[in-house]
Amino acid sequence: MATKEACPKCQARGLDTSGDNLMNYGEGMGCYCFSCGYSVLSDERKEELGYDSYEYDDKEVMTKELITDEEVESIKGYTGVSGKGSRGVPDETYKAYACRFKYSEETSEVVEVFYPYTQDYKAAGYKVRKTPVKDFYSVGKIGKQSELFGQWKWKDSRSKYVLLCAGELDAMSAYTMLENYRTGKGSDFEPTPCVSSAIGESGSAKQVQLQYNWLNQFERVVVCYDNDEAGKKAVQTLVDVLPKGKMFVMNLSLKDANEYLVKGKEKLFLRAFFDAPAYSPSGIVASSTIYDEIVERSKQPKLPFPPMLKKLNKMLAGGINYGYIVNILAGSGSGKSSLVNQCTAYWMLECDEKVLVASLEAEAAEFGENLLSYQMGKKISMMQDQQEKIDFVGSEAAEQAARNLFTRPDGTPRIYLLDDRGDYSKLQSKIEEVVISCGVRIVIIDVISDVFSGMSIEQIDLWMAWEKKLVKQYNCILIQVAHTRKGGSSEKSASQGKALTEESIIGSGTQYRSAGINIALQRDKTAECDILRNTTVVHLLKSRATGVTGIACELFYCGASHTLWDKEGYEAANPHQF
Repeated sequence: MATKEACPKCQARGLDTSGDNLMNYGEGMGCYCFSCGYSVLSDERKEELGYDSYEYDDKEVMTKELITDEEVESIKGYTGVSGKGSRGVPDETYKAYACRFKYSEETSEVVEVFYPYTQDYKAAGYKVRKTPVKDFYSVGKIGKQSELFGQWKWKDSRSKYVLLCAGELDAMSAYTMLENYRTGKGSDFEPTPCVSSAIGESGSAKQVQLQYNWLNQFERVVVCYDNDEAGKKAVQTLVDVLPKGKMFVMNLSLKDANEYLVKGKEKLFLRAFFDAPAYSPSGIVASSTIYDEIVERSKQPKLPFPPMLKKLNKMLAGGINYGYIVNILAGSGSGKSSLVNQCTAYWMLECDEKVLVASLEAEAAEFGENLLSYQMGKKISMMQDQQEKIDFVGSEAAEQAARNLFTRPDGTPRIYLLDDRGDYSKLQSKIEEVVISCGVRIVIIDVISDVFSGMSIEQIDLWMAWEKKLVKQYNCILIQVAHTRKGGSSEKSASQGKALTEESIIGSGTQYRSAGINIALQRDKTAECDILRNTTVVHLLKSRATGVTGIACELFYCGASHTLWDKEGYEAANPHQF
């Protein structure tokens, strides 16, 4: 039966003095305020969205606003700071996390707990838990864009460990036990940050992913999720969003951290914390599940090359498999960067993929200019008159084209660029950071030969082992452009259109053996004939998925429009040029 209740959103603004704005449709049925539009999702809606006890969809969260100072003061007016021993957590801990409490007028017992959240380390709102029933609502803006619960407290922590829990109560329970241990020993070490997600276990990876940089400052990210099926499934979702090699998982004998605290099992909890093993997937697949794996593989999409390479797509049965390394090898000045840039624009605009480019030859402005030239069909670098170039680049048309090219409709970037040339010692960690925190699925290194220059064969092999692990773990594609070896004195060079093999690649044999696809570009840039000089032969040297190899097509480069075309199709459309 529906009942009228006080709306927390209205009351936080000093409204709903009669306490009847919120219509409660019954347990699990949800609530709605006809005055301000505040709502609590019904159990049916939560199940439909695949959310657990507290998890809103992005659209609902985005309609909320950050809490105001006036709202905070209003909440302080009808709440207190004592948790009265609620769930075994002492007031010292509740105060450390800046929690507040609403009390029953009849019994003075805690009826609501206010958990504070921040965004950009500024007050965002409160996630409110009704007690003793497990029901939630929010005041302000709470969601995956928020920092983790308690993160504000340890923004610049120098602790070696951080503990990631399933919920606020567990985070504070864990903190209580770890602090009792630390202070009991008289330790000078900093407290261990204990944090949790705002949106429940099942969706926590979405929020954790956005806090990659903060989590990466710690040596270990110890995960303490509930010891049940839901908790174990949620742990699996964290594998792809936590810093590589830093994820440790506690083996709990009780249900959660709060149960250890309530039952006085602090020593058992501490042992599980310090003994937490590094996460290591078994990688073992039982034969009974292989058919299911085959079915799932058939559903996986591929990344197609642009239309000018439709013949290559056919040889690859649709394009590049995710989880693959792709080598594109060619001689110097053979047009490999032009090809990769054109592919990059296609993948960003037509395939709606986020792309990371480690541009080791072209700086950001030059790289962007090349992409914009292709997008606008006019090679900017060929403009000899500087004022003409300034006017063209500064035009409204160029600005609009750049906005469409580099920015998604929601304002987020389409592409991320690493252009730190000369120091490659941190390149791997930078790539991992962007892949994990930004959801990038296509990584391009142009050119990988610069990275390998000066490396030993053993070091290159270790690098390739890292690449293989990266693409498999994050189901991404890594495309790398590679230079080729010089031929003998009696041989044609690669820049003269020499036929290339996989062994032509500079580096270690592990490089081409580790790849799922190897492609060679052959172009004679010294040819007297203008047509031949601007023709590139695309040769598929390896396709692990299909086994098909051979010449895929010829590409023709139109300098005026800075565009590569399928030569056969271009000739048919422009016979007067041939």
